[in-house]
Amino acid sequence: MDNFINIDDFGAVGNGLHDDSEAIYSAIQSLVTQKGGILYIPAKTYAIGKEVVIDFPGIYIRGASPYFSVIKVLENFDGSSAITFKPNTYQLSKGTGIDHGLTVNCNNQEVHGITGVRMYDQVCMQNVEVKNVHKDYSGFNFTQNSEGYSKIGQTLLLENCYGERYGGEANAPMFYFDRYQEVNLVGCKAFPSQANSETLQGDGFYLKDCRGFTFTGCSVAFAENAFIVEAATKNVSGITISGQTNEAINTYALKSFAANKYKVESITVLPIRSEAREMKEKLPDGTTVVKGGGSFLLQRTIKALVYSVDANITLEDSSSQNTIFSTNIDKVSNKTNGNTIFGLANSEKTGLTIIDALAINEYSSVPTIYLTDKAAQNRSRIEQQNNNLRFGFRYSDGVTKSYVNKFAIMKEDLDLATNLQITFPDLENGKTYSRRVEIGAADSAGIGYRALKILN
Repeated sequence: MDNFINIDDFGAVGNGLHDDSEAIYSAIQSLVTQKGGILYIPAKTYAIGKEVVIDFPGIYIRGASPYFSVIKVLENFDGSSAITFKPNTYQLSKGTGIDHGLTVNCNNQEVHGITGVRMYDQVCMQNVEVKNVHKDYSGFNFTQNSEGYSKIGQTLLLENCYGERYGGEANAPMFYFDRYQEVNLVGCKAFPSQANSETLQGDGFYLKDCRGFTFTGCSVAFAENAFIVEAATKNVSGITISGQTNEAINTYALKSFAANKYKVESITVLPIRSEAREMKEKLPDGTTVVKGGGSFLLQRTIKALVYSVDANITLEDSSSQNTIFSTNIDKVSNKTNGNTIFGLANSEKTGLTIIDALAINEYSSVPTIYLTDKAAQNRSRIEQQNNNLRFGFRYSDGVTKSYVNKFAIMKEDLDLATNLQITFPDLENGKTYSRRVEIGAADSAGIGYRALKILN
């Protein structure tokens, strides 16, 4: 197969010591002359002293094994990333990626693991592991070039990709996306700090000016924050997090914020599986604390749907029209600023609580709330009609069913009458009457009391 290039055929040694950069470069250039193909990495460790750059569309890296096909960064490395996919002067970085698995060992050098510059359509990375990432760099770094901030990347799929820090300190996220859209991550894991570190630093996934992201079955462990969503120069929308697992998150499961006039919009966070872990902080007394899945902070965020469940969530004043589901509404801060809060049933409290407002048939001429028992046998309704509030119960004569208003609060004021109306049956003639409750004369019910009466 002419378009299947084995880097060993171009002089790569793969002993983990010899610099195989030039051999890999020659193999890539061979694929460029053939207008694309497969760059094959056998199951060995290939050391590189300079950046591997793929700047031609239609070139895929294929490993023989997710564990044993390894690219290792040498000391005194020349470049900012171990592997970089980027467009050249006339082509998009399109139809590229990594399949069949690959490990990138950053060796704690000052480099990103994998960088994608304006990757665009038919881009897929599968079973890619980036390990020993330096504290100031990301394992997966998807960004843009300098041709203008309006440029975007789009249509990426990352499956079973994994990033792990060299040590406990971290100043950069493990997965970073800047101006990308239509991206799906499935089963991806981020370890911004190591599991045995005494501090929890770094972010798992950082999205800046991104739209249309879906996270399915991903996880973040040993981090300052699991997700950061930022709207810096444009509105951000359409972020969905489903089946997420968080372990030992120091601060936020999700933090969203926006600058100036921009908004973060339409974030959906389904219930997160949180795993708590005892961590020893760097305190003189060696205090042990338990860190779980993190809390939530929504800033300048609208139309979000968040199942915070038993986690703390803060809605800042600039956030509105959000829907929050919590098993403990005391853990929801700033509840009434144009947001809807559902208090879910928990082990101590059954039922459903809706905070602030409940609108049923809001634009109907007769707004109505229906109440029914489990068997749907006993049913009642509360309705607003002609500025009156009526409380009715279902009546059945064995053939038809209708509602009879048993009690009403009337808006209009009348002399010698209250604003209450009740319904009662006349058993002698089989009729039902509704009458306003009238006020009796002074002392009609005893000294100092008035009697209430209704007409027959």
